[in-house]
Amino acid sequence: MLATIEPARLRVLVVDDDSDTVTSTAQVLRLIGNEVETALSGPQAVRCVLTFQPDVAMLDLAMPGMDGYQTARQIQRLVVPRPPVLIAVSGYGDIQSQRKSAEAGFDLHLLKPVELSALEEMRLLVGQMGRLAEGVKQQVQRQQGAILFFSRSYIQMCYALLQLARTTELEETRARCLSRARRICDRLTSWGERNPQLAHAREDLEQLIRHLPR
Repeated sequence: MLATIEPARLRVLVVDDDSDTVTSTAQVLRLIGNEVETALSGPQAVRCVLTFQPDVAMLDLAMPGMDGYQTARQIQRLVVPRPPVLIAVSGYGDIQSQRKSAEAGFDLHLLKPVELSALEEMRLLVGQMGRLAEGVKQQVQRQQGAILFFSRSYIQMCYALLQLARTTELEETRARCLSRARRICDRLTSWGERNPQLAHAREDLEQLIRHLPR
């Protein structure tokens, strides 16, 4: 008999001014076992972080009034027991968009629509690897796909952090960006050691590490 261990249950906040997007994303996240709250504006999202205390906050960037960047900055000023992982969700994935997200303090920048495998394995982002049911090939393949997806996104975000570190005139900002970039590289190295399917991404990671200042 296969031993099945339920994946970690996350508290996820979904923020978007488009009600259809919020509803559909929240439905998927709930179906795969997460506890979800939603917000349709930046101020509502900030209030929800205080009351709901999510593990992950997914923020649309192009919201009217208080946009996703402003919302992220407000959330980071809150005093909460455990700050949420901040994910920027955008239709733009160029280096300037990534850099702007990095500057606002986002942990990750994902393109719309976010892949289903990423939503299913979002616990990877908060360090809760979870154990899959032994021998269930579909679940294993899904997690591998999510790890590869997040790895690529992390590498892109890391380059944005390095670009910001090179161009900022503020030493505090430079130090913060380099510290986050090093943490990302450490996480990707750990994932690579545990997941042989990331072997083909090792060269990209090694190249990224070479760009880190000593």
